[in-house]
Amino acid sequence: MRKLWETIQKNTDRWAAVLWLAVFAGSLIPLLYLSRYAVPGCDDYTYGIRTHGAWLDTGSLAAVLRAALSTTVEYWHNWQGTYASIFLMTLSPGLLDEKWYFLTTFLMTGMICLSIWSLLHTVLVRYVCPAAPRGQKAIGILVVLFLCLQTMVAPSDGLYWYNGALHYVFMESVLFFQAALLLTICRTQKGSLKAAGVLLSGLLAFVLGGANLLTGLQSCILTAFLALLLFRQAVRSAVDSVRSRLWILFPLTVNLAGFALNVLAPGNSVRETTAAGMGAVSAILLSFYWAAVFITEWMEPLAIVCFFLLLPVLWKLTRESRAKFFFPPAAAAVSYCVFAAMFTPTLYATSSEGPDRCKNIMRIVLYLLVFLNLLNDLGWLGAHRREHLICRILRLAEERYAAWLLCASLAAGLIFVLPADKNSFTSVSALRSLVNGEAVQYYAENEARIALYRDESLPDVTISYLTAKPYLLFKEDVGNEGSSDYWLNLSVVGYYRKNSVTVVEAQK
Repeated sequence: MRKLWETIQKNTDRWAAVLWLAVFAGSLIPLLYLSRYAVPGCDDYTYGIRTHGAWLDTGSLAAVLRAALSTTVEYWHNWQGTYASIFLMTLSPGLLDEKWYFLTTFLMTGMICLSIWSLLHTVLVRYVCPAAPRGQKAIGILVVLFLCLQTMVAPSDGLYWYNGALHYVFMESVLFFQAALLLTICRTQKGSLKAAGVLLSGLLAFVLGGANLLTGLQSCILTAFLALLLFRQAVRSAVDSVRSRLWILFPLTVNLAGFALNVLAPGNSVRETTAAGMGAVSAILLSFYWAAVFITEWMEPLAIVCFFLLLPVLWKLTRESRAKFFFPPAAAAVSYCVFAAMFTPTLYATSSEGPDRCKNIMRIVLYLLVFLNLLNDLGWLGAHRREHLICRILRLAEERYAAWLLCASLAAGLIFVLPADKNSFTSVSALRSLVNGEAVQYYAENEARIALYRDESLPDVTISYLTAKPYLLFKEDVGNEGSSDYWLNLSVVGYYRKNSVTVVEAQK
């Protein structure tokens, strides 16, 4: 045992990275396996009526895409301006056959993991510590990924429901890819690669302009902030000229134009009649309040332990860095404003801080901002205040590096596997639904429904209310006329071309 510990101490980063890779990969198994029991629901039907009809009538993918475009135009005129989201929301994985709906979870999980890895890897490798051991960088990224996936406010909306996840999680992941690309272009010297990157950034900017308003506004703010930084650096530099930084205006202009097309859509005025909004100034001021509320709520024990674990890792990453770090209070203030801005659109439109599917991406952004601020603050302290008390504590932690990582990892593991609420963490909830059989029952009940929906000899269908309602899979059930869920009934009728759907109590 002593020899093993000595071996771990000699190459702690590698061992810790392998441990966290195993933990992260293991946590994905129940999360992804549960996807086999996911079925379409809610707005998957609403937005898919035309595209599903086009497939039934023609069996042509070209016809499906034309139907997707016509749906986008109709909704832009009559309901909401989020053109990019609407177009993609009409193309559910279950469109051609419900059996493919499980791909939703793989798509959303893949987007989150790849986009966050891309962004943080770009920051660490191109800006902070290109020569640092890969193990150190891997630990930091894996811990953040684990935290983001396991602590979603509404994982059912973020991973298992295509429409809700596409509108928020998918689009926020596109923003992370965009940020990584822009940061890469800033450090790219080869003309052809830079030109290709700028063109791709313009395409992503157009998509982000038509995303949900939280992500769309965020992308405009961050791209504009990057443009200001680039021009400020060019003015102060004796080497670079302002002209060499003009490329940033292309994605910024496309982003602003797309966002304008989004917010000025005539359909937005129609949708605004369904909810009471508030003034712009009040919405902005309340955004700062709600940001403080949710920072306090979401910095829960698992998050605190995970970031505590990363302190000596980030200290080692920044110790030999030649990067220029920002003054910590200034960086924190900018980060707080970026986070608070995510609450403004929903406050302005609905006078609320937003539904849980919005909070999924808010929480992910919060953890990314905390990680980046810790990285910046430790780098700044190491460069300017090496004898500060925090630096002395971190040097002591570095001397006991292996023990620190092991103890913090064990603490995080205990919090994860022993939650008071079994739905607190995504994979724990998924495993629970698999073990107790409710996922299988939920799928069987829905399969029986879908068989009736697809039976062309039955113009009028009678189904039973769902009895199994797994936390991660169940969204909303169909209701009869007069109930608040009747809108879903109408969507199902339109999607499967039925005359009516009647819901009765399940027979015991």
